[in-house]
Order: sequence, then structure tokens, then C-alpha cells
Amino acid sequence: MEKMRRATEYLQMHGVRPSAQRIAVTRFMIDNPVHPSAEVIYDALVKEMPTLSLATVYNTLRVLVGTGAVTMLNVDSRNARYDLALTPHAHFFCRKCGSLFDVPLRDEIAVSLSSDDSGFSVEGVDLCFKGLCGDCSSSRKEMSLTDINDQN
Repeated sequence: MEKMRRATEYLQMHGVRPSAQRIAVTRFMIDNPVHPSAEVIYDALVKEMPTLSLATVYNTLRVLVGTGAVTMLNVDSRNARYDLALTPHAHFFCRKCGSLFDVPLRDEIAVSLSSDDSGFSVEGVDLCFKGLCGDCSSSRKEMSLTDINDQN
């Protein structure tokens, strides 16, 4: 019940009228900060909400993005991922395994641009680093060492 109340309050705080579907999507994202795609959210929720459709999930995410409750991340060409906009942070996208990680972001980045003479009024920052995560980088090093040893 606490999780449902928290999701409902989050929606209301962003001016979104709570519905069973919107609450379920928001609650999933609060409980699973994994930058899910619409399909991941749908697959997780359809078990408890058999009448839920993928279109409803997409429509809910569109509303949440439109109100600033959720950020849509386009880090790869395969699909959009979604993130609750709780605190300022950047992302790191692993090009090998497709994992997406939160990276702490200092407020000074937005503040410095807003305080200069450019006239910009920063409302948000989207920053995504791309490369290999620790696991993929380690397996690449292991593979390289194995390849070298196999050649000897």
C-alpha cells in the first residue's frame, strides 16, 4: 500500500491524474531503477494486470515524459529507455551488453552555463557516456590474454 501511495503522490506532484495503469508503471519504475524499455515494463506488469496493453504503457510513458516525471533516454538505436527524473545524473551505456548505468552528475555543470552571459536558461542536462562497462571490459581483457596465450 505504501508503494502505491508513493507512486500516486509522485504522479500528482507532476500534475498527472493517477489511474491504475499510470500508478502501476510509476511504481514499477520506482521499484526497478533499471532504465527499462516500454516492453520490459509491459512484460513485468501484464502478469498482475492481464488487461494491460503495450499501447497503454507507451501512452503512459508519453504522458510521464511530457510532464517531466520521467525522462526518455535514446542511448541506442534499438529502443528508447525510461528513467524517473529523481535527481540530476548522467548515464553510461555499455555498447557491448546494452546495460545502462546512472553516473553522479554535479550541479555545477548546469549552474555554470546558466550563470554566464549566454542568456541560456538550463532546464535539464542529458549526458550519456558510451563505452564498455566493467564486466565487458574485464571479459575483453581476459579474451585478449587468452588469445595471446593460444597463439604461443
